[in-house]
Amino acid sequence: MDNNISKKIWLILSIISWIAFIIISGVTYYVNYHLPHGPIYDTGYTVCEDSTGSCGEKYDEDLRGLNIPNWAKFFREDKVSFLFWLGLALVAILSSCKANGVDLKDIHD
Repeated sequence: MDNNISKKIWLILSIISWIAFIIISGVTYYVNYHLPHGPIYDTGYTVCEDSTGSCGEKYDEDLRGLNIPNWAKFFREDKVSFLFWLGLALVAILSSCKANGVDLKDIHD
């Protein structure tokens, strides 16, 4: 019976995390494609691609003077929102595995 309750908890966590993942993906899309953008500035860094060998300047968006809500600025930040999105995806996948009875210790290569 204890195992049954544990599976139900993992199933609920899995459903909640997948719904949150879909909502966060939609919000990120909305913020990036439907809200105004700030001016682009040169960071002074040079970025090179390994496969082609071509290099170019790195540009970022100035969000300081942009008239959008702070939560939208959070999702506009590349590294922060990507790590948040990736972490949520990982929680969703792992909780789905646990809800379906997959023991993560048994997964090899």
